[in-house]
Amino acid sequence: MDIKNVKMGEFIGYGTSFLAEYDMRVASIPVGYSYGFSRGLSNQGRVLINGHRVSVVGVVNMNMFLVEITHAEVKIGDTVTLIGNDGDLSISVSHFGNLSDQLNYELLTRLDKDIPRVVV
Repeated sequence: MDIKNVKMGEFIGYGTSFLAEYDMRVASIPVGYSYGFSRGLSNQGRVLINGHRVSVVGVVNMNMFLVEITHAEVKIGDTVTLIGNDGDLSISVSHFGNLSDQLNYELLTRLDKDIPRVVV
């Protein structure tokens, strides 16, 4: 959705839950807890973008979250994989569930029907 440069010493997102310890780039992803992406993934979740595993930084908001993309080639409009494969990397439902402290089925029922799914 957007890409920003963050200076060392700046806080990211709501409150003071994430402090940039070095200059970094962050991207905003238009998915949040209203879509089933748990707030429990704040500062610990991972997603895949262009064959890179990137970390969630800051608090997951109702309709967006931020990821650090300092070392990844990312541009606005790139596909973000929450669960599934991207190149040689993958995020399984069970891994996603473990990070968010949810059962696999519980997690899947919370994902909003508006999030695109690709059956392979």
